[in-house]
Amino acid sequence: MGVLRTAIVAGVIAFMPAAAWAQRVTKVQDGDTLVVDGVGKVHLLGIKSADAPAAQLGPSGPPPQARHDPPDTPNTPAPAAIGGHISLSRDRPSRDFLRKAALGKTVRIEYEPLAGSNGDRGAYLFLEDGTLLNAEMLKAGWARVDLTRPFTRQLEFKALQEQAQTAAVGIWIR
Repeated sequence: MGVLRTAIVAGVIAFMPAAAWAQRVTKVQDGDTLVVDGVGKVHLLGIKSADAPAAQLGPSGPPPQARHDPPDTPNTPAPAAIGGHISLSRDRPSRDFLRKAALGKTVRIEYEPLAGSNGDRGAYLFLEDGTLLNAEMLKAGWARVDLTRPFTRQLEFKALQEQAQTAAVGIWIR
C-alpha cells in the first residue's frame, strides 16, 4: 500500500504544471533575468530590461559634419569611424528594482504557450500576493515591451508602457 501511494504521489508531482509550484528567487542576473531555485534562469517574458550596456560602440555624440575642404587646403584627417565609451560604473536601475522586488522571495512561474520553446525559459513571474513582476517592471518604467515573439499579454504590456511614458517614470523621465 505504501509503495502504491508513493507511486501515485510521484506521478502527480511529475505531471503537475510548473505554474502550480512556488519557488524562491536565488539571484537576479540582470534587469529581466532571474535564477529560480530548482528551475534555473528564467527570462521575464514580454519585457526587455532598460539597463544600459557596459560597452557601447557607435556614436557617442553629435554626428560628424561633412568636410568641405577648399581645393588649396591640405586634407585634414577624417573623424573616427567608430566611437563609443566604456563605463565601469554603469547604472542598472532595472536590475536594482528587480532585486528589491523579487530576490529571496517566493514566486510562481507561468509559462506562455504562444511564446513557444526556444530554450530561454521565458515566463511570467508572480509574487505570493499575485503581483505580476513582468508588469511591475513596465509600470515602474524600468523595462520596455519586447515584441520579438508573440505572447498573450502584448496589449496589456503595451498599455502599461504607454502609462509609464505618460507618467514620465523610470527611463521615461523627461
